[in-house]
Amino acid sequence: MEQRYFSVLAPAPWNKSGTTRVTVRTGGSYAVYLCVGNARLGLTADEAWALWTAMGTALATTFGPTPDWAAQQATDQPASTPASDDEKE
Repeated sequence: MEQRYFSVLAPAPWNKSGTTRVTVRTGGSYAVYLCVGNARLGLTADEAWALWTAMGTALATTFGPTPDWAAQQATDQPASTPASDDEKE
């Protein structure tokens, strides 16, 4: 499977820049590889779908609709972006 990268910037008030990059890679040694800042997690496709489902339900139930910053990035960014060397496994 070809490796593809999907990335967004999220607010992160705990660091100097005030943002953190969230990247998902599909393909490679893990079906799905999730990076949030410096935290990394390899997942099977089923685990990733379970995470997607649980997160979607929890966020919508607890925090309401998608925030503007997230909705904007989902529509503005290309579906796949090349990764920098530090985002690669």
